[in-house]
Amino acid sequence: MSDSLNNPSKRKPAQTVFVLALIGVPALLLWMYFAPRKQGEPSFEKLQSQTMTEKKTPLEQMEDMWKHHPDHGPIALELANLYLEDGQYGKAIEFYNIFLRDDTSATGWVVRLDMSRAYSAMMMKDSAIAQLDMMLERDPSHPGALYNLGAIEANSGNLTAARKHWEQLIAKNPQDTLAQFARAALPRLTKLSEHP
Repeated sequence: MSDSLNNPSKRKPAQTVFVLALIGVPALLLWMYFAPRKQGEPSFEKLQSQTMTEKKTPLEQMEDMWKHHPDHGPIALELANLYLEDGQYGKAIEFYNIFLRDDTSATGWVVRLDMSRAYSAMMMKDSAIAQLDMMLERDPSHPGALYNLGAIEANSGNLTAARKHWEQLIAKNPQDTLAQFARAALPRLTKLSEHP
């Protein structure tokens, strides 16, 4: 047998560590759960009770979250998306702007595509195009911006501008799915321009 098993004085440090761990770990976990929170910071239970209810739609749940956490970027973005899906385009634009005001992510600016969709749905062509132009200032070859610019121009009868944007898309992003759509749409533009 090993010397440490026969010698009680050598077993004592290991037993002490075991007893401390047995008491200390649960105590630490309890302290973390019940520890005082920063003032104004809601508990998980409170957030859950505010948002999880069977009687509310996802949009209503997000609106409740916004009431409790105004100016919270991810909530603003989710609200904007839900308003867009719900056809509340003015509200969607409002919340996309709130999101963009404080966004520091590398890809947040892409929500301008959705803002452009909302403006288009409200028949505000110039504002829709302005959002896409802002995207192209940042990324002159952005496939979504080029495709949507072409679509807006085609829908408003400006076939020359539509062709220009779609040809740019095809040249700059030949493998992109939107370039495939643009390629398929170009012959229709030709037919439309031949038959006024």
